[in-house]
Amino acid sequence: MFSEREEKERFLLVLGLLASRTVTLAKAAEILGMLRSEFSGLLKTIGFQYSYSDKKESNEDIKASKSLLKKRYS
Repeated sequence: MFSEREEKERFLLVLGLLASRTVTLAKAAEILGMLRSEFSGLLKTIGFQYSYSDKKESNEDIKASKSLLKKRYS
């Protein structure tokens, strides 16, 4: 996909910035000159997982969401 060395280096840099939560997904895509959806699809294709939450925060969010849904539909 990235034919030039500079493009490859920029891509790897952006992956590092995304993994370290230094940039958002939208900003990372912008840096690479891609649409957000296109960049997100590329990340899925290569198996790159990112999150702005750690596992504990994610579990808390899931519990809170389930609780709200239960209250709403009870």
